[in-house]
Amino acid sequence: MKLLIEQGAKGDSGVVLLRSKLRAVSRRMGFSDLKREQMELVCNEMVTNQNKFAAGNGLVQIWEVDDLAPALDLFAFDYGKGIPNVKAAMEDGYTTAGTMGKGLGAIQRLSSESEIYSMPAEQAKDTPWHGTAVWSRFVSGEKNPPHVHDLGVYTRAYQDSAFNGDRIQVRAGTGKTRWLHMDGLGHGREAAEVVNGIGDFLDEETPVDGLVERLSTRLQGTRGAVAMICEVDRALHTMTVCGVGDMVAHLISCGEKRAISFSPGVLGHAHRTPEIFSYPFPDQALLITASDGLRRSMTLRTFPNLWRLHPQIISLVLGQVMGRHNDDRSVFSIRVNPSMRK
Repeated sequence: MKLLIEQGAKGDSGVVLLRSKLRAVSRRMGFSDLKREQMELVCNEMVTNQNKFAAGNGLVQIWEVDDLAPALDLFAFDYGKGIPNVKAAMEDGYTTAGTMGKGLGAIQRLSSESEIYSMPAEQAKDTPWHGTAVWSRFVSGEKNPPHVHDLGVYTRAYQDSAFNGDRIQVRAGTGKTRWLHMDGLGHGREAAEVVNGIGDFLDEETPVDGLVERLSTRLQGTRGAVAMICEVDRALHTMTVCGVGDMVAHLISCGEKRAISFSPGVLGHAHRTPEIFSYPFPDQALLITASDGLRRSMTLRTFPNLWRLHPQIISLVLGQVMGRHNDDRSVFSIRVNPSMRK
């Protein structure tokens, strides 16, 4: 995913810039006139809601998605009082502002996929944020058959530079998804050159620890990187993670969160033999991987009810709230697509 614009919802000039960018990007990506009209309506609803319920204290982002299928994401994030009952707010006719109460429901109907998450101010005791997050995805062309896994990706360079030293590369098979999550040492051009220089690295056959060792060999002579290679196998209901350095994976399953960290070292330089971690991965489980650009102080209570939503809004919320602003940031989330569960 690539962040194209982040714009505050308050002020006419900012909103005009946001709409102009949306029109230009949707035209370039080849969306139909109908789809472009629908995404503009969704964008207008997001801006209107932020101005009405958060006094304009928020932002709207446009993301271009090219991981598995071309798509455009709109993400609205505010710092308002939040919504006490999201399910009720999604129903037409629900309003706290004396309006027709069709905004949130319209976003859901017009989008290819969408989610809403809210942290009411009166419940925000264990989290550094309260407000509402709204994610809306529009798929270019016909919607592809659902993949066995739902994915969520967030990558953002330090100071929104053109050079991002964090990289996530995904390979999705029939029932198995594996990904490389990599963080080049430092940030800026040099770090980006390290992670981008590996090319299309993943294959389907090599064990994850073998891939990590191969990556270390390939990085010799560079400044190096820390990384993990992960695999989720639907047929075996397992997850496997192997990595080196200052990165972390979080497995959320059966109401518990397990943090997985790796031995110190730098791929391409000195490091211990990569450790392999394997755990059961039932259909309802969620796996999150993150670079050190994400703070690790979160618990399940930090974002109650977030973990059951689509991985994309999970990655976006975590990157926005828990991300460090002095480094590149990246988050990847995965779970079995609900439509594929037995």
